[in-house]
Amino acid sequence: MTVASLRELFYPNAAAREPVVRFVRQLERVVRPTHAVLDVGAGAGELNAYDLKGRVQRLVGVDVDRRVSANPLLDVGVPADICALPFRESSFDVAFSIYVLEHVNDPAALVAEIYRVLRPGGICMALTPNLFHYVTAVSRLSPIAFHKWINEKRGRPVEDTFPTCYRLNSRRALIRHFGGAGFDTVSIDSIEVEPKYLTATVCSYALGVAYERVVNAAELLSTFRVNLLATFRKPIAPSLHHAS
Repeated sequence: MTVASLRELFYPNAAAREPVVRFVRQLERVVRPTHAVLDVGAGAGELNAYDLKGRVQRLVGVDVDRRVSANPLLDVGVPADICALPFRESSFDVAFSIYVLEHVNDPAALVAEIYRVLRPGGICMALTPNLFHYVTAVSRLSPIAFHKWINEKRGRPVEDTFPTCYRLNSRRALIRHFGGAGFDTVSIDSIEVEPKYLTATVCSYALGVAYERVVNAAELLSTFRVNLLATFRKPIAPSLHHAS
């Protein structure tokens, strides 16, 4: 028995189960050809490929990384702080982020900015790691140099590994910050996926597979799944709580 044989047995259609693939499917069901869409933390466009350009009215990305200017997935890439978005109020119909929230040091500022630039009725969607998963636990206890080393082994360039904060990485934190900014919660789903971080040995991989099957089968254990897929809506009319 090898890791490869276990993978073939338990994950014969691994690509379709990838979190980013599932997230993009949900995003595609939300966006419309008339929408202006904002990718918050778009980066260089090399990690989380999607195919929205030309299918929406305008696709804008913003990131502190200046490589965003050349991101081929976007109509426009703007180098800027995502906690101080350089756009007018009510500029976008949909905002989304893929593996960005875990890097945010000031979640209240970020969420307030997203709320500001979304039009009434606008949607914000995010894919982010779950604070209560074993991978996140190890990540929190590890220095950034270790993250860079691991990701380099996985084929990710060192310049695409950033420090993590995990201040928006639980259901409670998401609801608290997005709700506090005035958003309505549409859904917060959680998923567990193939244990790619445990491929060093057959034993570790097998334990990861067992963990995945158990937490995906039992809703009571959903708190311990690896990823959160969250959707929030800006109300058409501001809530009294937000207005105050």
